[in-house]
Amino acid sequence: MEKIYNAIKADIKNHPDLKSSILGMMKEWKRSQFVILADLISDNLAQSITSTDARRLSLGITISPITLQRFFENDYQIKTHNDLRFIKTLDKLCIFLGKNDLNDYIHHFKQGTNLTLEEDSSNHLSDKELITKFCEFQFEALKYLPTINLEKISTTVCKDSPILERTNLYLQEKRKKNLVFVTENNRSNYEIFKITTVSEDSKLKVIKTEEFWNLVFKDEQENNYIINHINTQFYFIKNFDNHWKIWDNYNPDSANFAKIN
Repeated sequence: MEKIYNAIKADIKNHPDLKSSILGMMKEWKRSQFVILADLISDNLAQSITSTDARRLSLGITISPITLQRFFENDYQIKTHNDLRFIKTLDKLCIFLGKNDLNDYIHHFKQGTNLTLEEDSSNHLSDKELITKFCEFQFEALKYLPTINLEKISTTVCKDSPILERTNLYLQEKRKKNLVFVTENNRSNYEIFKITTVSEDSKLKVIKTEEFWNLVFKDEQENNYIINHINTQFYFIKNFDNHWKIWDNYNPDSANFAKIN
């Protein structure tokens, strides 16, 4: 997520509205420059988010100069990212950059920077990239509900593996309950904020991650069901004919994570 933050900062500084203003002539911004930036973004939001757009009520069309200054001057922190108020600020910044919201920005960012699946078949993906893609494809699979779509996930895991079967059962369970995945205004999101190698040899690698998942589902009566959990995962990656794929994973908190509250 830190890469996303830095990309948003760079894209804002390269925005045509800034380049044609006094901000584009200054290398360092102080308090008064962030006031100007806040005005530029607010004017843009007022044109981008119409009075009939539901986002106008949930997000608003103004942005605080102090918040902008903190965003540009402070280092990325997981606590800040999980703050709903700051997520709304990121949504506004992404709308200013021409995207629908933060999720839309992340989607386009990953399309432009991630390795392709063909590179995966050539065994060029690192352990970190393999796990990152698996989590990304898990999140995307939820968006297809009530349709079960495992096509992308299947590129990162072993055929007939326990993790693929378990993922399929998880999606089937949500479909039986007629649950729809909610992503509007970044209500559902996830982050992998630590990946470490526990052990490895020529046939098996064990990778440990720390993950944050905030998932919101909605039933036919518009009732919300929320999973909000920071958990530890252990991924078991096997070597099949010189191709490394995820075989299984173990989550000590799986009982809590799988339960819908």
